[in-house]
Amino acid sequence: MGHLKGVLSNCEYGNLRQKLEEIFKLMLVLWCRQCEVNRLVAPEPCESDKTVVVRRGNEEFGFRIHGSKPVVVSAIEPDTPAESSGLEVGDIIISVNGINVLDKTHSEVVKIAHSGSEILELDVARTCEVVASLAHEGGPAALYSGYLWRAAPLRPHHPPRWTRRWFVLKRDNCLYYYKTDSSIHPVGALMLVNYQLTEEDAGKPHGFRLQRGGGTRLQLAADTSEAAARWRAVLAHAIDASDQRDGWLEMTIRNMKLPPSSIPRPDCFGYLMKLGSKWKSWAKRYCVLKDACLYFYNDGNSKSAFGMACLHGYRVQTCAAGGKKYAFEVMPTEPKQRHFYFHTESEMDKKRWMAALEYSIDRWMKAG
Repeated sequence: MGHLKGVLSNCEYGNLRQKLEEIFKLMLVLWCRQCEVNRLVAPEPCESDKTVVVRRGNEEFGFRIHGSKPVVVSAIEPDTPAESSGLEVGDIIISVNGINVLDKTHSEVVKIAHSGSEILELDVARTCEVVASLAHEGGPAALYSGYLWRAAPLRPHHPPRWTRRWFVLKRDNCLYYYKTDSSIHPVGALMLVNYQLTEEDAGKPHGFRLQRGGGTRLQLAADTSEAAARWRAVLAHAIDASDQRDGWLEMTIRNMKLPPSSIPRPDCFGYLMKLGSKWKSWAKRYCVLKDACLYFYNDGNSKSAFGMACLHGYRVQTCAAGGKKYAFEVMPTEPKQRHFYFHTESEMDKKRWMAALEYSIDRWMKAG
């Protein structure tokens, strides 16, 4: 894909990307149907084909779905029946209580699941490991990978605590880090836009630092001087490439100039109450989520966005900000980065937004 950006216009590249996403989605549906056929004729069940039983507890099953035709499990809440059932994020739901839902919309699947039954028997196609492995360090998107030491400051004027992590630099000029080289899901990601790279001996040899302005800072160290030199070289190249306007950045800037109804295929949209960072007051904003970017508008009829939050590498969790009943937080992996707080008018709308944010961020990481 990186070579195509050079020969196609941004519009053509965007159209091609959309077509490829549609083809990939169709391939998943066909793959699910093949799993159904295999289940009927094979003497033993396919490893990717699972039947999961979820019993309702405290009026909820404890999982969320996203998408349409097919729907995908996008989140599983802790200490719920869904967590103990064996259901996994990324599972494609084939049937619910014997009803085939591959061709059902999101709302139709929700209606079937809440039709009064206390038990859900779900036939699922397990694609999580397959799809995620494509974006892991051995995939074609990786430019360079290896272990580095990452500093986590404890308190001001105290020495940092160093943790060994598996780092992967990908072709989107984003630096991902994982717990180990066998981990599938990253614990964080750093977009190398407007960053500076400097050598630094912060209490550990072979150290260097990534910093953007006076804000986000990532202190790293390698095991040897050769490894440190190699990492500095590839990161410097990635930073230079990121400073040049790429297709993703141009698309993001273009989306900010569009009215909310003109952003193609958004992951979620609607009104949210947003907590301001300066005055600490709540303001009603119309929001559109697309590829882990959240665009802010004064209302649904605005001609353009007045702001945007890039949520790559962020996590979503429930909170009690301002004593609001239906509040949630979008938090970064680095404490110095900005936190975002929102609340909705209902529990259902809160779950809709949280599921969409988790899905959009996770999908961006996997497609990186």
